[in-house]
Amino acid sequence: MLWRVRTTLADRPGNLASIALACGQAELNIVSLQVFPTTPLVTDELVVRAPEGWTDVRVAEVFERAGGATVAATRVDDDAIADPAIRYLRGVHEVLEDGRDIADVLHELLETEPPDVADYAGHDVMVLTRRDGSELQIGRAVPFTAVEHERARAMLSLVSDAGIDVPLITPSPLHDSIPAVREATLADIGLVSALHERCSVDTLYDRYQVPLKMPMTTRMARRLVVPDHGCALVVQVGADAVGHGVLALDDDVWTFRLIIEDAWQGQGIGALLLRQAAGRAKGEGAERLTFVTAGSNDGLLRAVGDAGFVARVERHDGNVHITVPLRDVREVRTG
Repeated sequence: MLWRVRTTLADRPGNLASIALACGQAELNIVSLQVFPTTPLVTDELVVRAPEGWTDVRVAEVFERAGGATVAATRVDDDAIADPAIRYLRGVHEVLEDGRDIADVLHELLETEPPDVADYAGHDVMVLTRRDGSELQIGRAVPFTAVEHERARAMLSLVSDAGIDVPLITPSPLHDSIPAVREATLADIGLVSALHERCSVDTLYDRYQVPLKMPMTTRMARRLVVPDHGCALVVQVGADAVGHGVLALDDDVWTFRLIIEDAWQGQGIGALLLRQAAGRAKGEGAERLTFVTAGSNDGLLRAVGDAGFVARVERHDGNVHITVPLRDVREVRTG
């Protein structure tokens, strides 16, 4: 049976040795140790393996007799032995890749489930500030250390810098449900993910030419709103994104790939996006722009015509490349 024990000691040589000796005499096997320095005290966290039948009070008494103060013993499982740095890195991965809520992950990392604690004296509360100024509060029976505060703040900052948690920029509200095209930002990760989840399998295939697994990972959504080379556009109606496209420079060729929500197809959204993409490509110095889609997507051909373009159509590896000259297009400067 594993127990996590936290105890406060005076920061003097030999105190930790007394704890180790007492554990050995009581047949408590120390399997991991962390030291959280403060002044003039230190908080030691040990995970010990105790014989069957031991209680939190009995474990705590061993440490108290050895000179430990403010002792808290909590029953834990084998995950408690994992290296703390690895646990936090896994937590970051779960937020960025699996889309888990940062608050839920921090609650798990800081082990805030109601514990079996000796001498429970009430909750300690950690208050973290999000980028928009709102607060995230995490409570626990065992007091938080300064190191745990720093770890939690660093993790919240890291996922915020990656565009998760609370975005720096929120979409401007639109009125009367009029479709409007604008450049995408990190604030649109949720909107773009939701758009893809509302699209049919056929619509997703026309855009990506491969089966696309839903829900979309946060990493992919981030690349769709802030591509490495180029820019992304969204068509927003009310609070929803109903269209999205990525304008990119691929091997000296400006390309545009777009997706329109099924319910909004055939209503001019595609033509709206294509005209905006063409203007932005010309603003970047492009002389022509190529729209890429699956070979079965006749809707894009109609949208190109509706946008007023005269196009050259070619097939490459099962995809359709529709190239339009930008000579008569009015340029749009990005940024």
